[in-house]
Amino acid sequence: MEKLSIGNNVWNRRSIYDLLFIFLVCGMLGWIFETIAVYITVGKLTDRGYLFILNNLSSYFPVLKKYPLIGNIPLIWGLPLIQIYGIGGVLMTVFFGRLKKHPIRLFFAGAFWMTLFELFSSYLTSWLLGRTYWDYSQEFMNFQGRICLKSTIMWGILSLFAVMLLDPLLDKLYQRFERVTYYKAAVIVLVVYTIICEITKYWLDPTIISN
Repeated sequence: MEKLSIGNNVWNRRSIYDLLFIFLVCGMLGWIFETIAVYITVGKLTDRGYLFILNNLSSYFPVLKKYPLIGNIPLIWGLPLIQIYGIGGVLMTVFFGRLKKHPIRLFFAGAFWMTLFELFSSYLTSWLLGRTYWDYSQEFMNFQGRICLKSTIMWGILSLFAVMLLDPLLDKLYQRFERVTYYKAAVIVLVVYTIICEITKYWLDPTIISN
């Protein structure tokens, strides 16, 4: 991958498709991480992100009630993706990449700036959508339930993981992926589908999924 020198720093020059690829992968990894974390906390699986699990097929196609094996299958669509992790992954790899050789600085930079990002996102969603999608009010050292100490520490750890481990792997994977025919079209289709899921969840039917 080409390097772009700015002063004494070296930044990765990334194409828009590379950034979108990072967004999709980190968003899906975030979905896995949060699903597991919430399961450990509350002891049950919960709907997260853009993966919509609706009523059984027989609710939409009554004829299938005669065939319970098929009729009882839930209608699942969307993507196992949480957008804040996707956006966060892009921000971490782009802005914190120069700190790869300084893990302590990387941890504190990620913890501080990504906590501000989470706080800003909370205010933005409350203002635009009139709803709260996460609440840390029961957590130790929280601010308005929007951010908390545990979340800040986790952002620092995720920054270390994203920059030092994940980004090199994604870079190698992307270099292989970009040689595949129609890879740009595939990325665009997934991003457009993500936007459709986002519009559905946040504007068309805010009750489709609780979080």
